[in-house]
Amino acid sequence: MPVVGAEPLQPPFGLSWGDSPNRLVDWAVRMKLDQTVKAPADEPRLKILLVSPAKGSLPGHDASTLEARFMDGKLFEVALHYSYPGKGAPFVRAQFVELKKILTRRHGGFKPGGQKRETPIEGVTTRSTAFQIDPAPARYLMLILTETMDTKRGDASARFTVIYHNGDLLKEDSETVIIRRDGVDPPTKQP
Repeated sequence: MPVVGAEPLQPPFGLSWGDSPNRLVDWAVRMKLDQTVKAPADEPRLKILLVSPAKGSLPGHDASTLEARFMDGKLFEVALHYSYPGKGAPFVRAQFVELKKILTRRHGGFKPGGQKRETPIEGVTTRSTAFQIDPAPARYLMLILTETMDTKRGDASARFTVIYHNGDLLKEDSETVIIRRDGVDPPTKQP
């Protein structure tokens, strides 16, 4: 049964909708995590910040990467990517099912979000399965399991992602926030 009266789908790791990137950057620096910023040329208002450890998973969590999306400097989406190097697809599937049970107890029942199956290379099949909860208008929580099977080599792998999304922030116009760490000089042109 979902928690009644709670703010629907707050992002994980103590983040809040509308946060600036600086809060996440500060946390990543304190935790000594790698950071990658993506700024798509075709969407200048969008910035994507990827945070991950050099090895293993995020502090106190099973996810290997946190992907935060900011529109005009405001957090509107967080994706947690789970990969388990060296573990087989059955193990990853079991982890996915367990997390889905936990999130169902916390937020309510998921509805199927669709399935997709592709065979881009002979003998290799990729299948994605998604589940979604829509607890409030323009907000959703989505779980996506992706499995890859290589029948020629008898190999299978899997990974999954949990996406927290708040589309309300995409509707607002606001001033742009620049991602930067205080005390670090911008790059200078080398002679």
